[in-house]
Amino acid sequence: MDQDVIHRFSFANAPIRGQWVRLSGTLEEAFQRQRYPVAARLLLAEMLAAVSLMADNVKLPATVALQSRGSGPVSTALAECRDRHLLRGLVRWRDDADSLEESASEAGHLRSEPALSNLLGDGQMASTLTPVGRDGIAYQGVVSLADDSLARNLEDYFVNSEQLPTRLFMAFDGDQVTGLLLQRLPIADLATELTLDISDEVWDEVELLAETVRPEELASLPLNALLRRLFHQHTITVHPGRSLEFACTCSVERAERMLKALPKAEILELLETRGSVDVTCEICGARYEYDQVDTHLIYEPADRRLH
Repeated sequence: MDQDVIHRFSFANAPIRGQWVRLSGTLEEAFQRQRYPVAARLLLAEMLAAVSLMADNVKLPATVALQSRGSGPVSTALAECRDRHLLRGLVRWRDDADSLEESASEAGHLRSEPALSNLLGDGQMASTLTPVGRDGIAYQGVVSLADDSLARNLEDYFVNSEQLPTRLFMAFDGDQVTGLLLQRLPIADLATELTLDISDEVWDEVELLAETVRPEELASLPLNALLRRLFHQHTITVHPGRSLEFACTCSVERAERMLKALPKAEILELLETRGSVDVTCEICGARYEYDQVDTHLIYEPADRRLH
């Protein structure tokens, strides 16, 4: 199983852990509702891979999200992972979509990603962790956009937020995205100097080997083949994978709450003009339609709706 799955793996001879994720059907679901320019597809694909990796290390039920806002062609980008396996995402871009296509063509197919500065301009990105059942209290961190590579910026974020040396590699081939993450774990306080030196050497070696991966290899090779290609001299344990899937949070109840939050007079005027009111989810494309009866029922008290 190499599609829409995430695996963990560990090195037997050093405190190093790894994660590998591949998304394809999830991306198809995310892309089919929007006519995304190529560069927007790539950005969203990498952000979805990143939140999958980030959420995989969260032990409690929670939602992990990456969200960016910018002054460039991409105004907003959101990728979210709930309960470690449910993904959704969205990119909003301004009318100058031609610049997005130019950014993607400059990068070239599978060689590198469009520069974030070309997409976001003077933008910002935040990582948010929202535990379930804790009154919605969210923990937010800022992801620096000092580098034009999303992977490099996230490496810095992992180091700053988890104090763990981290390497991240991602590749998108237009249909699927693959992410490979390596982290050096803390060493026991009573470890000898020799143990520390050996761990340093192994980490340095693993880093150098990982840097030899070509984008086309990362995008196409199954996990076991990739690990043999990069780290065949090391003993690695691959743990069972977990499936990932696209799942939106929209619902009839959310659509009704949105309508009730709008001025009632405007909704009723729209209803009189069109004969019905539609609410369409921007992320998944689900459409909720309300006719005359349905719309008026929204504004009825809950106890009267039961009669």
